[in-house]
Amino acid sequence: MAVRASMLLALALCSSLARLRADEPSSDAPSRTVGSVYGKAVTASEIGLTAAIDPAVQFDARDTAEWALMGRIMTTFGGPVMERFVKQQKLEATSDEIAKFMSNFRKSNERNLRQREERLAELNQELAAPDLANERKAKLEEERATCETAVASLRERRTAQPPEEFARRFIVAWKTERELHRMFGGRVIFQQAGAEALDARRRLFEQAEKNGDLRFGDAGVRHLFYYYANMRHIVVDEKTLERPWFLDDGN
Repeated sequence: MAVRASMLLALALCSSLARLRADEPSSDAPSRTVGSVYGKAVTASEIGLTAAIDPAVQFDARDTAEWALMGRIMTTFGGPVMERFVKQQKLEATSDEIAKFMSNFRKSNERNLRQREERLAELNQELAAPDLANERKAKLEEERATCETAVASLRERRTAQPPEEFARRFIVAWKTERELHRMFGGRVIFQQAGAEALDARRRLFEQAEKNGDLRFGDAGVRHLFYYYANMRHIVVDEKTLERPWFLDDGN
């Protein structure tokens, strides 16, 4: 778990909604109302919606335009619901948790650096072979370039100390996922910055919609809001939410 997450910790934000953060919406988008959150109207311009959305549209992360629009919709409609959940559950990071995060963050970086350096040495050795096929050589050179970039980055931040605010937000993000799953259950999925309570978040939103806190006046907007929960994901053991790598005493 530690190796998996250490490379992209700097990208972690307060929830998976933030991981889907999208481009800024277009300034010339129409201003018609497409829904509301806690009684506050949401307009098409706020989510950068410039054309009708097919309620049956299917896509993946390679479709950058649809992915970005989905991210804006999820952030605009789901963000306030998540913020209220965090406040209601009084989710905070303790000083001991922050200290442990800082320590394990450094250890994780060191471990990942050693592994990357070892792999880089292996790639250089294999590429030195005189009879290497062109196709194989091209693949190895591509991996070596990626590995060299990773090694340089890890060496650069070898002695870097993450700010306490970053640690605090990361810990609160984990507690948010954990509490969501404890409350609503469902699938837990792999994400680069940590496990995500996929179904639990969707169920929280469905509950908010049932209560009238979330309202959609556009079927296409609603489709994209829930679309992420219906995409293919890598399901992991739910136990990963109970004790994350950055609080592991043996890390």
